[in-house]
Amino acid sequence: MRLLVITIILLFSCSTISYSQPASDKLIRKGVSLHDKGRYQDAISYYQQALKANPSSMSATYEMALSYLHLKDYDNALKYSTKVINANFKPLLVDAYCVKSTALADLNKLDQSVKLLNEALERCGDEYLLHYNLGLSYFKAKNLKLSIFHLQKAIEIDTTHPSAFLLYAYVLSDSDRWIQSFLSFHFFLLLEPNTDRSKDAFGEMYDIITQKIPTNSPLLTPEDGIDRQKIYDQLRTMQPKVEDQRFQYAYFEQASRTIFFTLSQMQDDTRKGMLWDFYVPIYSEILESGYFETYCRYVSVSYFPVSLEWWNNNTAKVDGFISWFEDGQGSSVDNDEDFGDDSDL
Repeated sequence: MRLLVITIILLFSCSTISYSQPASDKLIRKGVSLHDKGRYQDAISYYQQALKANPSSMSATYEMALSYLHLKDYDNALKYSTKVINANFKPLLVDAYCVKSTALADLNKLDQSVKLLNEALERCGDEYLLHYNLGLSYFKAKNLKLSIFHLQKAIEIDTTHPSAFLLYAYVLSDSDRWIQSFLSFHFFLLLEPNTDRSKDAFGEMYDIITQKIPTNSPLLTPEDGIDRQKIYDQLRTMQPKVEDQRFQYAYFEQASRTIFFTLSQMQDDTRKGMLWDFYVPIYSEILESGYFETYCRYVSVSYFPVSLEWWNNNTAKVDGFISWFEDGQGSSVDNDEDFGDDSDL
């Protein structure tokens, strides 16, 4: 009789576990859907229900941390992300480190954020998100040299994530490396051409090529072997005299062509680093592709209405450019590419 009771208890226990798992997963999916709509508090209520159904669910615990982070409830973001880290839950370990480090950074505990992310790199190995978040934390701490280093590492690991290129462009700009910043903004816009941050990024990029640089400014000294004074003088002669978007677009296209062509002419086997091993080959191919105007329209659609109008009226060229990039140039942008160290890092 006792054996029968134990068997029934075990069977009941197993059935409860098997039922709680799908119930918990369903609640988590509902929560994620609400989170994606910006309804973070509602999402948290579903994660809490999921944890009642399955108290050991690390997925629900992580999602709680993420939603609390978006609510700027940093204490709870730290609490729940730490649980995932301490549980050593591999599928979400990197993400949990990123949530916790972001919460620390937003609390202005930048030293702790950096220390945590370096610990995560030792524990998880080279991961795009860890290097990206380190780049962001170092940028907030105004350590531009280390920010550049880690953002470049992030890009080496994965060349398809726009955020790394965008932050890289801003850090390079703050480091007075406006040629590389211009190229980084370009590549961000190639990956993400038409969002709110695309418009802001294009405005920053356009300011780079229209800036008034005083004589004897450090911005006119050589950058990675590039004669910036010569390029700047060329750009000044092209600048539009009137505030008209058609003239402004024409200047942007001409300035981009000038910079791309000048760099392609300078490239040789002695030049190393991300500028020469990544950007210059890509933009040289774009120049020679026959789709240069289409490309320039593509990356400027968020900023110039005339580019969007052109884009809508030239679907054949648009389709040709997209096919060329996906089948040709796109395939040459590989992950895990070693660009080497920039000369001034």
